[in-house]
Amino acid sequence: MIYIEKSEEPAWLSEFKKHNPTATYDSESFLRHRGRLREELVSEQHCLCAYCCRHISNDQTHNEHIEPRHPKKGVSLRSLDYSNIVASCNNKNTCGNRKKNEYDSEAFVSPLRPECEDVFTYYPDGAVEGNPYTIDLLNLNEYELKEARKAVYRTIKDLDKETIELIYCQEEEELPAYYNVIKWFLKN
Repeated sequence: MIYIEKSEEPAWLSEFKKHNPTATYDSESFLRHRGRLREELVSEQHCLCAYCCRHISNDQTHNEHIEPRHPKKGVSLRSLDYSNIVASCNNKNTCGNRKKNEYDSEAFVSPLRPECEDVFTYYPDGAVEGNPYTIDLLNLNEYELKEARKAVYRTIKDLDKETIELIYCQEEEELPAYYNVIKWFLKN
């Protein structure tokens, strides 16, 4: 997981909410705007899933609500809150699809918190340790994720810091998949 620094809410979304004050994410009036929102989120996240950091594109992701829009207890008032929505990969066994409507705000590590990067440790075998609730909820130690992180680790382990930064850490529209492993490796 890497920290996602949210931009200001897009002007078009603010306008929509101004003209549709009772609308929710599930409102028929918002349905046609979901794709536009997804494009904003994918761009803001440099084409990385908010949780696992695999590469995503507009057609390989969904709009994920950190605080679920259909929580088990009560009703969410944040379904159109831009600061509550991220782009998550469409892997059915991990991330947002795995999380569904489960959420404990006290236990969950959000990618919207600047300190989220310091919670997790990435190992050469691809495993991640840190907050057990978040790791289990998102299934971040799923086999494919571990194998992908292991491959990134093998690629960078013998490179010096300057070379890694030159190859992987340029400010680009798209960051490399599993950039969380690269950032952690450089910090440690």
